[in-house]
Amino acid sequence: MNELSLLDSLFGNDGFSFPYHRASACAPKVDVVQKKDGYVLSMDLPGKTEKDVDITLKNDVLTISSVKAEKGEDEKKCCKKDDAVYILRERSCACAEFSRSFTLPKDIDAGKVSATFKNGILSVEIGRKEDTAEKKIAIQAS
Repeated sequence: MNELSLLDSLFGNDGFSFPYHRASACAPKVDVVQKKDGYVLSMDLPGKTEKDVDITLKNDVLTISSVKAEKGEDEKKCCKKDDAVYILRERSCACAEFSRSFTLPKDIDAGKVSATFKNGILSVEIGRKEDTAEKKIAIQAS
């Protein structure tokens, strides 16, 4: 149970009507895997290309975002289906705006970050610093 679910129980919400949950439900889902030499973050982004996504790393915070297409032909094409009107729309619009930020552990190597985009899946690989093994310090007699 997390802090938000405690808030929901206080206000009698089931988690679907609380505004935070609705906003976060629109954000793409992410898997993060820790490996010996680094981390791999994978995010499903159907309908997007590598040109639609921005990735930044600043102060150990990785941010992945995509902005909504400007109003015009791209938005019309994305958010409408020819001359038809949606009666039920459960799949998100490909031009939907999102931003996800991840505070990374201190052992990351900012110089070893790369990203690939294939078949609607963004993969970000983040290298870890060399293992700083414990070092025995000799004490000098004075």
